[in-house]
Amino acid sequence: MERNKLYPDFIIAGAPKCGTTSLYHYLQQHTGIFLAPKEIHYFGKDLKIKNQLSDFSAYLNYFKEAGDKIKGDASVWYLYSQSAPQEILEQIGKVKTIICLRQPTEMIYSLHKENLYNADETETDFEEALALEFYRKAGQKIPTSTRFNQCLLYRNNGLYSDRIKNYLNAFGAENIHFILAEDLKNNPLEETNKALRFLGASPLSSLSADMKNTSKAYASLSVHQKFKTAKEWEKTLIRILIPSKKIREKLLHRIYNANIQKGSKEEMNEDVKKELNLFFSDDIKKIAKLIHRDLNHWL
Repeated sequence: MERNKLYPDFIIAGAPKCGTTSLYHYLQQHTGIFLAPKEIHYFGKDLKIKNQLSDFSAYLNYFKEAGDKIKGDASVWYLYSQSAPQEILEQIGKVKTIICLRQPTEMIYSLHKENLYNADETETDFEEALALEFYRKAGQKIPTSTRFNQCLLYRNNGLYSDRIKNYLNAFGAENIHFILAEDLKNNPLEETNKALRFLGASPLSSLSADMKNTSKAYASLSVHQKFKTAKEWEKTLIRILIPSKKIREKLLHRIYNANIQKGSKEEMNEDVKKELNLFFSDDIKKIAKLIHRDLNHWL
């Protein structure tokens, strides 16, 4: 049976804050690669993401302009879904899968900041957010603006090994390519070309790699999160008060940007870092065996 031409050929399954956005933009520079908008998250129904795409035809529509290009879906929480590999197998068949990984303590610290930015998190103190994980596993103390609970389980999200096994068992090692975030940062062209070879595409001779993630500071986090989570009646009220769409968008844009400043990255508390590194150490050793890489620099 011929495979549907709209089915994606590969998945970037995760993990969050591990260089997937950079990889996405690097792969986009190849004329033979087509990527759907990032973070569709059609698969992984067990994640229970609010307003998650559920219509398969709507999902395939994202690839209708791809033509004969190699098509990809980059959705970083697929890695954390127990059901996603089986859903993928049942609906589009076995596909090539790229998994980006980062030292877990660094990853979850960055994830906490990302969650604040996306209004999934309201606890600004990282240590307090870690302490809340016990309650959040039980569905308690979840902010109403959170899109799905898994993103708040910081320590749990740093445990990659069982998730990697899930994909290896589903697709086979020959169909999975691992990228370490530090390798992608230090050698973007080389790592991108490794991924392209894995996908069956020709290598790039050069790369526009001007991807700098700067930490953002807010004059008011509550103002920033209000932009992210405004209710429909609030949007309607603003439209009534400022009827001109052009003026309204210009004003809101100015307020939004005035509230954000680029800032230097805040360093994690050293005691917390040591405690987390110890917590993740056994899992890091398991990951190293699974992906056949020396990860002693993560310990």
